[in-house]
Amino acid sequence: MKGIRGTFLLLILFASIRLEAQGPDDALLMDQYHLISELEINSWVEKMCSPEYKGRLTGTSEYMNAAGWLAGKLNEWGVKPGGDNGTYFQCFDRPWVEVKDRGEIKLLIPQKNEKTVFKEYLFPDDAVVGMATGSGQITADVVFAGYGITAPELGYDDYSNVDVRNKIVLINRDVPYKDISSPEYKKWVKYCYHIEKLQNAVKHGARGLLYMDGNSANPNIAYDPSIIVFGISQTVTNDIFALCNRDVKEIFNAIDRDFKPGSFNTGIRMSLKANSVYHPEGRGCSVIGIIPGSDPALKEESIVVGGHFDGVGFIGNDIFPGAWDNASGVADMMGALKAIALSGIKPKRSIVFIFTGGEEVGLLGSKEYINHPLLPLDKILCYINLDMPGNGTGIGFSNGLTYPDIISYFEQANKQYTQRLFAATEKRPFYGRPRSDAGPFEEAGVKNMSLFITGAYKEGFYHLPGDTPETITTEVMEDVAKILYIGLIRLADK
Repeated sequence: MKGIRGTFLLLILFASIRLEAQGPDDALLMDQYHLISELEINSWVEKMCSPEYKGRLTGTSEYMNAAGWLAGKLNEWGVKPGGDNGTYFQCFDRPWVEVKDRGEIKLLIPQKNEKTVFKEYLFPDDAVVGMATGSGQITADVVFAGYGITAPELGYDDYSNVDVRNKIVLINRDVPYKDISSPEYKKWVKYCYHIEKLQNAVKHGARGLLYMDGNSANPNIAYDPSIIVFGISQTVTNDIFALCNRDVKEIFNAIDRDFKPGSFNTGIRMSLKANSVYHPEGRGCSVIGIIPGSDPALKEESIVVGGHFDGVGFIGNDIFPGAWDNASGVADMMGALKAIALSGIKPKRSIVFIFTGGEEVGLLGSKEYINHPLLPLDKILCYINLDMPGNGTGIGFSNGLTYPDIISYFEQANKQYTQRLFAATEKRPFYGRPRSDAGPFEEAGVKNMSLFITGAYKEGFYHLPGDTPETITTEVMEDVAKILYIGLIRLADK
């Protein structure tokens, strides 16, 4: 999940903060610290990314098998179960769609001799078939419908002057209002959701949907058997607009400036084909372990550490391994949890580890935990989220500057031991669509931080088949696990 990177980063080196001596547990602390190994962390990443788990799509049997493997590791380390009925699993229903193959997407280019040339777009560079697509084939006109929004209360409707019945609708992600730090954005946020956009296209009679969401896989979209869906790259978008002599940037600049739709029938024809099967029986789960607090007066207070275990799955024989997103976060959590569990140290407060399911399909696991917490929500000191912390050289925490009494423990651990470049941001107003597991905790009023990595130096493949263990940097992951291990124990024992 993921909106904490890029231009929103505020890098800062913290001043030294002197913590009290830790006493006789220091020797125990160091024993496990030195056993945290990037080789073991990498072995966990490789296991999660192995073909047997097929990209860990929530709802599939392969995902549940992967969750069983993780629960087995927690049991091996003597971690107490924190799920339903004395198990490690907190379960929920999750129907899913099995996409059988890559499908086909073609642009029909008429020639002067009245013949037609087909330009076929390739997976995954040009286009990716929707991971909740309906099944079938359609050849039809492409109708551009802006952001695909019908919002009568805002006086805005991208479908107001176009007919998309039995046609292929072309829409963009997001909304024309761009300032996510403004309360005004709250009026628009429900129209950001991929599910809302697809359902609106179906409501207006579209049979095909081209989503200008890039060419990466996205399982977080509604399933409707009547419509075929593809996510398309900028190349496909540019080809369509070039053939109808329109400038896509100018069109969206005008929509965003004037809040008036710029929809039109492109007159361009395309052919879409998909092959999918809907599985309503799907089940998902989070895997939860707890290090119980040892102080009778403080054990209901908790620090919660979370990171999503699910990935985006597979399309036919093409697997999206999900190493960076988010086997990296899960492996870091495993490294810290194993060290705490085997250290012999008994912190005063409880530490809860949630390996969430269903993040990629709507933050389902974190929402389930908020609705059914293991320990009281109002006694959570902080939720710490790990999402894609697997590529780079520096370590930081979003919202860290806002909670100096919490981040100081992790800053000091880094200063004393790992000595990575340390960074943080302040908490900023945000009214947009939550895109990580920190979102439900924020909405529930829980203090939260998200751990991120700076200084990426390997090419990343977000929601693509190239997201393999070879693209992550396990040396920084080892230090993330070590900082978590030290910081969590000291924070829980403050």
